[in-house]
Amino acid sequence: MIGFILCSVSLAALVQNQNQFLPLLATPVALGVGLALMAVSLLAGYFKKAPTVIWHDGFATSGLLVWYAYWMQEFNYDAPMFFFFPLYFALLTSIVTLTLINKSEYFDLESIRHLRHLEKNSYFNIGTIVAFVLISLLITRHYMLYPIAMTFFIIRHTMTVCLEIIDS
Repeated sequence: MIGFILCSVSLAALVQNQNQFLPLLATPVALGVGLALMAVSLLAGYFKKAPTVIWHDGFATSGLLVWYAYWMQEFNYDAPMFFFFPLYFALLTSIVTLTLINKSEYFDLESIRHLRHLEKNSYFNIGTIVAFVLISLLITRHYMLYPIAMTFFIIRHTMTVCLEIIDS
C-alpha cells in the first residue's frame, strides 16, 4: 500500500506546514472524488478486477481523502489528529510491510496455519472491516473510531497479502 503511505505522509506534511493546498482537500468536490474512488476500489475488489494490493491501496487512500474532507468541516483546521493520524497510518503500514509482508515467504508452517485460521474467522472478514471503516467515517463524534477501523483494515490487508504471497 505504497500509495496510502505516500498520501498519508503527504497529508501530514501539508497539515504541519499549513499549506495553501489544504482548503482544496476539504471541499465537497474532494469529498465526492474520494467517495467515487472508494466505490470504484470496492467494486474492483468485489468483482476481482484488480489485485488485492491495488484495491486495498485505493480504498485506504480514498478513505483518507474522504476522512479529511468530511471531518475537516467538524473540527478545527489545526486539530492534532489531522497531523498525527496520517503519520500513524504511514508508520503502521510501513512496519507491517517491511516486517511481515516482505518476509512472508519465510513463515513457518505453524504460523501459516494460525494465519489461515484467523483469515477464516468471520469477525475478521474483509467485508465486516470495510463496513466498519465506512461507518467510522460517518461518526465524527468519536474521533478515535476511524483510526481503529483503519488499523483493523491494515492488519487484515497484511494477513491477506501474506497468504497470497505464501500461496503463489
